[in-house]
Amino acid sequence: MEPQVVFSDKDLIAAVKPAGMPSQPDPSGALSLLEWLQARFGSVFVLNRLDRPVGGLLIFAGNSEAAARLNRLISERNFRKYYLALLERPEKLASGSEKLENYLLKDGRSNLSRIVGADTEGAKRAELEYRILKTGRTRALAAISLLTGRHHQIRAQFAHLGCPVAGDVKYGASGRLRGRGIALWSWRLGFVWKGRSVNFVSLPSGKTWEPFLEAAPGDGWNGI
Repeated sequence: MEPQVVFSDKDLIAAVKPAGMPSQPDPSGALSLLEWLQARFGSVFVLNRLDRPVGGLLIFAGNSEAAARLNRLISERNFRKYYLALLERPEKLASGSEKLENYLLKDGRSNLSRIVGADTEGAKRAELEYRILKTGRTRALAAISLLTGRHHQIRAQFAHLGCPVAGDVKYGASGRLRGRGIALWSWRLGFVWKGRSVNFVSLPSGKTWEPFLEAAPGDGWNGI
């Protein structure tokens, strides 16, 4: 899959990052989405990122004023991020809507985050809400609303439940997926921009996702 631009104007660029592509330059030297966009638009400002094996929507700013405004929305939690995930061991998941609240501690050496006690030095509160949309024999499709933006948050919190993201062997998944990605996708970003409600949506594709996409939510969905 190639990167895709789904929207652009002088302030905003909404683009889809393929799983396996870095969001911004990293030591691997692989072409990043940021560099790909800079080659097309010139000056581009990074606002949020996705882990390299995660695909889906990202928002970039086209100028410093827009970047400052968007960063305020993110810091004030007025920027909603929704994900789709295929989770292993679906029998361990609640059938309705649930909220996960944990404290995460990042280990810089291993580049992992783990669940710890609230009084652990350096731990950060992590919150998300999820709803199971479809359950199969070995995996379940979950829609996730990310309420905080911690390192590897979704991956670590569901692994702690015993339901790792499919393909995420770093967090205990049973095996890898074909390609370089995991079954976690940034499918919707929503916020108010200059008095107007803005929503960008992109659904995943491919054989891993195909059995579940009939249950994927529509553009206006807010059912968590």
